[in-house]
Amino acid sequence: MKKLFYFIIILIFGACSVTTEETEDNTNYGTNEGSASSPTELTVGTAKSGTVGRSGYSYYKFTTTSGAGSYKLAISSLSISDSWYSAASVYTKIYSNSGYTSSSQFDSESCLTDCILYFDYDSLDNNTSYYLQMYGYGAVSYSLTVSKGGSEGSIADPVGLTVSTAHSGTIDNLNYYGDSYYKFTTSAADNYTLTMTNSDELDCLLYSNASFTSAVDSCTEDDNISENFLGLSANTNYYLRIYGKSSTVKTTTYDITVAPD
Repeated sequence: MKKLFYFIIILIFGACSVTTEETEDNTNYGTNEGSASSPTELTVGTAKSGTVGRSGYSYYKFTTTSGAGSYKLAISSLSISDSWYSAASVYTKIYSNSGYTSSSQFDSESCLTDCILYFDYDSLDNNTSYYLQMYGYGAVSYSLTVSKGGSEGSIADPVGLTVSTAHSGTIDNLNYYGDSYYKFTTSAADNYTLTMTNSDELDCLLYSNASFTSAVDSCTEDDNISENFLGLSANTNYYLRIYGKSSTVKTTTYDITVAPD
């Protein structure tokens, strides 16, 4: 009788038990690299394979060792899985300090496939660290290469020109972007002529201060610029900003010379 009683109890509990099946999440969330406090180092001119997780951030740092001027980031071998956004794979921000703060951010770009980011063609200072934050719209893998762009010099670190001596220069020629920055020192008080062998149309402004804010003369936009700057003072520093006029990005090369009349 006892055996029958226990058998009935077992049947009752068996009938009342509920089996729950846990749904498996097969989403690939990927892997983030670096952190804001310890970003992964990128070497200018050297490719680095990397990853960023789905809805996650990877952090990188590079130091400008190829001179002041524009720098670009090539994102290649770009692959994404479990994407939740069809318009982009990664979203990239660049910062001027390691705090990754909104006040230090000066550009942001997104890519769906392999691309080259020009950081709004801003000129970066030489031997200075800059910081990248990558956001993943899925589990993303890529190869990153930071390299020198076409523009040279920066506001803080303009290229020095020797009066009466030609300098071979380049610029990322795009309308009002990709500036190249120069500095020269006059010998005597005189009129000085700027001559350039630019085959593509460019423009320029001449400044009397190192912050490139007080323009004292300008060029007539043209190819093969020849501009006369009147009445420059003796033994004085002047500053030149060359800027692009092309409707599509191109690298323009030239010789640039400033000489007294």
